[in-house]
Amino acid sequence: MALTAILPVQAETLMARGDCRHPLVMADELELAPALPLGDVLVEELPLDLPYGTMVVMLPVSGVSFSQLLGETVAEALLLAQSLGGVPMEHETDALYIMAHAAMRRAAALGREGHEVEPQGFCRGLGRSLSRHWLAERRPLLPDPMLFSRSDFLWQRQLAVYLADLDPGFSSPDPLLVPEDLLSVSDTPLRLSDWVSRTETMLRAVMGAPEREYMPLKASFAARFNLQ
Repeated sequence: MALTAILPVQAETLMARGDCRHPLVMADELELAPALPLGDVLVEELPLDLPYGTMVVMLPVSGVSFSQLLGETVAEALLLAQSLGGVPMEHETDALYIMAHAAMRRAAALGREGHEVEPQGFCRGLGRSLSRHWLAERRPLLPDPMLFSRSDFLWQRQLAVYLADLDPGFSSPDPLLVPEDLLSVSDTPLRLSDWVSRTETMLRAVMGAPEREYMPLKASFAARFNLQ
C-alpha cells in the first residue's frame, strides 16, 4: 500500500529467501526462459492471482527499517521504469534525479499524513539503490564517500557536481521546481506499461524533452532485473 501510494503501479510484493541482499523489481512478463514469463511461473508455483501488467517486487529478509526498505524499493522501481521507457539517453540522469526528488517529496507527505513512513530512512533507502546505479563500474570517487548514506544526499551540491561530471548531459535541475504531483499519474494503480508511459509523459513535460512516437515496450533480461 505504501509503495502504490508513492508510485501508482499495479504491484505484487513477495519475500525472497536465500542470497537476496536488496529488493528486486521486475515486470511480470520477464522471460525466465523462452516463452516462460515470470508471471506464469509465480501463478503456477504460488497461491496468488497475478494480473497481466503487474510489477513484481521481491524483498530481502532484511534488518533495515520499513522506511529504508521502501525507499530502496521505490528507487529500484524508478530504475525499471527508466529502462522500459523512452526518455532520450542525454536526459536519463536528469529524469532519474527528478523522479527521486518527486518520490522523496511524496514520502515526506505520507509521513506528515500519519503513515508509517519516516522520510530520513526513506531517503537513505533511495541512496542505497541509486549509489549502486550511479557509482557502478568503479566510477570516480565522490569527495565524500558517505554521501549516499546521508538522509539529505539528494540536496547536497556535491551530488549535482558529481552527476554533471558523470554525465555531461546532466543539467542540475532545481529540486524546488520539481512538481509535487509529478508521480501522481493516476488515482488508482495502473498496469506497468501504462504507468511507465504516463510517467514518461510527465517527465518530458517537466524537462522539455521532445515527444516520441509510441513504441511497444522492449525489455531485456538485464533491464528488467535493474542490472547495471
